[in-house]
Amino acid sequence: MNREKRIETVWQLIQALKNEPDVLILVEGQRDMEALRRLGITHEIKTVGGKRVFDDYSIFEGKNIIILTDFDHAGRVLFNRLRVELEVMGYRPCVYYWTTLRESTRGFIKAIEELDTYVQSMKKEGII
Repeated sequence: MNREKRIETVWQLIQALKNEPDVLILVEGQRDMEALRRLGITHEIKTVGGKRVFDDYSIFEGKNIIILTDFDHAGRVLFNRLRVELEVMGYRPCVYYWTTLRESTRGFIKAIEELDTYVQSMKKEGII
């Protein structure tokens, strides 16, 4: 996938994410949440990095759960842990956004907190 196509895919994913109904996004930390807010994502976001992840599963009822951890080793480990834990509890987290963002930004960003800066630089270049 060439650079322009990858950037277009990232932009389309962000727009699609904004339009998803009943979303709860799981991120590693506060800076990840802030980056998503700067991109105009208004869904409920919960930080899950570095602690016992879930004490109360009721927050997931009726939600489209989207996991957006970083793409480094620690983020991949957390992504898999969250996915498995949620699946064991009977939830079906959406992994599409994470896997597609990871592939589309490979070599450009490693953390969700970098996503807004990446998008802004592409806007300045006139690519999106």
